[in-house]
Amino acid sequence: MRSPICAFLGHVDAGKTSIMDAIRDTFFAYRESGGLTQNIGITEVPTDRIKEITSDLLDRFKVKVEVPSIIFIDSPGHEAFVTLRERGASIADLAILTVDITEGLQKQTIESLDILKSYKTPFLVALTKIDTVQGYLPSKDISFIDFLRKEGNSYNEAVDKEVYSLVAELSNYGFQAERYDRVTDFTKQLAIIPVSAVNNIGIKDLIVMIIGLSQRYISMGVSEGDQAAILEEKSIKGVGKVYDAIVYSGKLSVGDKVIMQTKEGPNKTKIKAIMKLIPLEESRENFGKYESVKSISATSPIRLVLQDAEAMIGSSIAVFYSDKEKEKLISEISEAVAGYNDDLAKGVVVCADSLGSIDAIRKIGASKNIQIGKTKIGEPSKNDISTARLNDGVILAFNVPIQKNIETIAKEDGVTIISTNSIYVLFERYLEFINDVNKRRFESITSGLRLPAKIVFLKGNVFRRSGPCVFGVEVLGGEIRPGYPLMNEKGGSIGKIVNIQNDKKPVERAVKGDKVAVSVDDAVYGRNLKEEDVLYTDIEIHDIIKFEDVRAELSEDYSQIMSEIQKIKKL
Repeated sequence: MRSPICAFLGHVDAGKTSIMDAIRDTFFAYRESGGLTQNIGITEVPTDRIKEITSDLLDRFKVKVEVPSIIFIDSPGHEAFVTLRERGASIADLAILTVDITEGLQKQTIESLDILKSYKTPFLVALTKIDTVQGYLPSKDISFIDFLRKEGNSYNEAVDKEVYSLVAELSNYGFQAERYDRVTDFTKQLAIIPVSAVNNIGIKDLIVMIIGLSQRYISMGVSEGDQAAILEEKSIKGVGKVYDAIVYSGKLSVGDKVIMQTKEGPNKTKIKAIMKLIPLEESRENFGKYESVKSISATSPIRLVLQDAEAMIGSSIAVFYSDKEKEKLISEISEAVAGYNDDLAKGVVVCADSLGSIDAIRKIGASKNIQIGKTKIGEPSKNDISTARLNDGVILAFNVPIQKNIETIAKEDGVTIISTNSIYVLFERYLEFINDVNKRRFESITSGLRLPAKIVFLKGNVFRRSGPCVFGVEVLGGEIRPGYPLMNEKGGSIGKIVNIQNDKKPVERAVKGDKVAVSVDDAVYGRNLKEEDVLYTDIEIHDIIKFEDVRAELSEDYSQIMSEIQKIKKL
């Protein structure tokens, strides 16, 4: 049985590195700039350390540790997870979503949920900073279950209140969740483990859950092929460019010929050196925490030296032993990055910081029915603007700089660049952009068109009898706008709508379900109009012809009302 790969996701300051510090018995979080993680970090926690931390809980829950270690990946935000990929799928076996108990679901947490959904990766929730809840009595180095027994009732109730507030929030995103010790079915319920990393409370519960779920519900067998995922690129004095990676399948050896993904496409190279990360050490720290090896098997964190250092972050390298295998790997890799640097790919242009980010954007885009076209690593260029102009007229720029001259060229060419370092915000702004474009297009098409509508004169809502007649109506279907002429059910003319008011404020349109006041010239209450009359917009044949251009973009009630109007007017 191989080691499970466990990746942290969550808001940037929700306590991911602090949890790893508690597991390693280090203080790495406090050495980071401002206490925030700056790079991807890998740690292998061996069985001896797992048993040392969790022996009492392992005995209590009758869990036997069968995996040789757990490999943890820690990073700022979601970067490690989207970089842990192999041909479009995450190689992470399990994820830990960290949620600050004082903050709940933040934008970056919601983005992480979208990523986890798109990759279909099982995960746990670590509800952090429980020592900040009012009523906390100091404790250290204890399981969450034992900790609760020592705390007062008021504290326990306060923690439960926060837990079930999170349960309610998660349900809005389609997840059934429960505090881990109350879960009845781990295949249907998401387990929440409350923790305080700085006081080492609940950390052993979290590890036991990782071990238990990995061994019982996740396949820990070794997959086919000899492959490693490239997480980060570094420059080491005296060595040059190296890659932090994880061997997730098979075995790698010095001298192996491998296929790698480069910016120019798949290419072959050789493995010059392999250095294994020493257990409980952190890949973000200095180079001396590794030992040279001739070969290494899955699952293992390593530092790689390649003969041609051109591998793309977020790609996989794969060993080949024949020309046939080489061609197959090249074909598979090319298929996995379809659209990369392809000016002819149809859809939204994406410029991002890594292949993993592109993959996550593509997956989340697919879940939102957004077609992603050309993709590239790096900032937008003049060529990207030309490609975008032929597609949606927009470039999604994730975590990359935008040059001033490129912004100017894009504006001159009518291309919008949406730039952010959050995938959640990226799609939020894109959908706002598309809605705005569609709204402007719809307004342009319908500016000279009378749309169908059916309204009813509300009883007891006569505000002025004539000159113009002002009365209350409910829109039964379609929509009305100022300037639309009205007719009755027999086709008789009533007058033209002068204006529409909602809560005494003018509005430009009213749609199905709206109750508004309308002013209608030529309408005289008691003569050609009475309470509870049903009225329609009076349309002409050219309106019916133009209506076909927008029918597909309108709800069914518009088409239904149009049919009724055509029958009344015999058109």
